[in-house]
Amino acid sequence: MQKLADISQHFSNGIELRDNEPVEGALKKFKREVANSGILTELKKREYFEKPSVIKKRERDQAERKRFRKRNIYNEA
Repeated sequence: MQKLADISQHFSNGIELRDNEPVEGALKKFKREVANSGILTELKKREYFEKPSVIKKRERDQAERKRFRKRNIYNEA
């Protein structure tokens, strides 16, 4: 199981603080940067082992939903 420290080497999550910047603002900046970098989604994905067959099935289902949505968009226009 990978820890946050192992994954964090792929992401740069540093925020620059200005003089007299409130802690709430810095925390908000940090949360926004973490959300945009995708660390939390990566951690949730790696929380449990997923068999390769399950990964393939999930990706196949996602592709099918994407094709269905795309086809409906073009049919409605």
